[in-house]
Amino acid sequence: MRRIVGYMGGQAGWIALSMSAKLLAAVGELLIPFVLEHIIDRVAPGGSMGTAALWGMVMVLLALAVRRCNLFANRTAVSVSSSCTLRLRQDLFVRTMSLSGAQADRFGLPSLISRMTSDSYNIQNFITSIQTVGVRAPILLVGGICVTLAMDRALASILCVMAPVLMGVVVAVSRRGVPLYGAVQRELDGMVRVMRENITGVRVVKALSKEERERRRFHDCNDRLTRSDLKASLVMAFPGPLVQLCLNVGLVLVVLLGARRVDSGAAEPGVILAFLTYFNLILHSVMSFNRIFLLLSKASASARRIEEVLDAGPGRRSGGGKTEPCWSSTASPSPTSGAGRRTRLPSPAGSGANAWTGSASG
Repeated sequence: MRRIVGYMGGQAGWIALSMSAKLLAAVGELLIPFVLEHIIDRVAPGGSMGTAALWGMVMVLLALAVRRCNLFANRTAVSVSSSCTLRLRQDLFVRTMSLSGAQADRFGLPSLISRMTSDSYNIQNFITSIQTVGVRAPILLVGGICVTLAMDRALASILCVMAPVLMGVVVAVSRRGVPLYGAVQRELDGMVRVMRENITGVRVVKALSKEERERRRFHDCNDRLTRSDLKASLVMAFPGPLVQLCLNVGLVLVVLLGARRVDSGAAEPGVILAFLTYFNLILHSVMSFNRIFLLLSKASASARRIEEVLDAGPGRRSGGGKTEPCWSSTASPSPTSGAGRRTRLPSPAGSGANAWTGSASG
C-alpha cells in the first residue's frame, strides 16, 4: 500500500482540509448529547422557557454545523480519491502498454483489465472511506468513552469492557479477510478471461458447435467466483451480528443499572438519556471500523496486484536498444483506413508470448 499512498501526497492539502472538517463534525456530534443532558438536568428544573429555547437553538445550530461539515468533507474526499485514482490508472495504463510479450503473458490480458478497472475501483473506495469514516469512527469511539467516563464511571465500565473485545474481534476477522479477497480477485480474472474469449471467438464457437462446452466453462468460473466471494463476505460479516448483540445487551444493562442509580439519587435522568446516545455512537463507530477493515482487505489485495504491474521491469530490448512493447502500431495510417488498429495475432504453439501488430483496414 505504500506506493498507493504515495499518490495521495499531491493532494495533502485537500486531504488535511477534509479530515479537519470531519473532525469538527465528529466533535459536534459528541456535543449534542451533552447539551441535551444539560437541558434536562440543569435548565428544565429551573422552569425558564427562554433559557430552554436558547439551549434548544444551540442544539439546532450544532446539528446544522455537523451537517455542513460532513457535506464538505464527503465531497472533498470523493474529489481527492477520484484525482488520485485517475493518476494511478494513467500510470498503470502507461506501464501496461510498455510490457513485453512475455510479461503480458505472465500477467494475462484479462488480469490486466481487471487490475485497471475493479482493482482501481477498490482503491478509490478505500481512499474515500479513510478520509471520512476513518476520521469519524476513532473520534466517536475515543471521545465518547472519555465523555461517558466524565459523566458516570459506573455506567462507562460497561463500555470499557465491551469496546476492546469487539475491536479485537474486528481486527482478527479483518486479518483473515485479506487473503480471501485476493482469491476473489483471481477468480474474477478467470471470469473476465472466459468472457473475453467467448466474445472475441463467438463465430468459431458457433462454427465448431462448442456452445455447450463454453456454457460449462462459464458456469464453472461463475461457481468458483461465487463461492470465493461468499466465503470472504461471510467471514467479514461475522462481527456485524456480534456488535448488534453487544449493543442490545449493553443498552439493557445501561437502562437497568441507570434506573437503579437514578432511583438512589446517584445519577440524573439526563445522564442516562445522554449515555444511551453515546452508547449507540460508540458501538456504531466499532461497526464503522469493521467497514474500514473490510475496505482495507479489498484495497490491500488490489494494491498488491496493481503494484505487481507498476513494479514490473521494462519490456525486452530490441536490436537498437529501445524497449519493444508487447503492442505496437506499425502500420502507417492511410486516408481511407484511418489510424492503424492494433490486432492480436495468435502465437505459435509453445512460444509463450503474444504477438501484437498494427494493421490498417482496407
